Amino acid sequence: MKIPTLMPSMFFVAILGLAAVVCAQTPPLPDACPCGRSRNPLFDAALKACESQLGGSPQHPVAFALMAKCMDAKGFKRPPGLPPGPPPGLDNPPPPPPASGS
Repeated sequence: MKIPTLMPSMFFVAILGLAAVVCAQTPPLPDACPCGRSRNPLFDAALKACESQLGGSPQHPVAFALMAKCMDAKGFKRPPGLPPGPPPGLDNPPPPPPASGS
């Protein structure tokens, strides 16, 4: 049986195309912060307990200072070096830069 002359070149092109697809795929990026919510079930439980103790709800969140105190009491201290107050987000704009004393 004779192999058609076009068959080897088609096979080569197919392998080359598959290799291009595999090489073009990028690996998934790791999360920017491994300390996000839902990472530690103990943290989530303490957060919910503090929120219920202080009477908070999604519509009426508890003040950040009160939550920080409650979480400290439960053993979850805020890491050193972070600025005071809640982290910036959609609801919390970043703090203004310090005013120059000129």
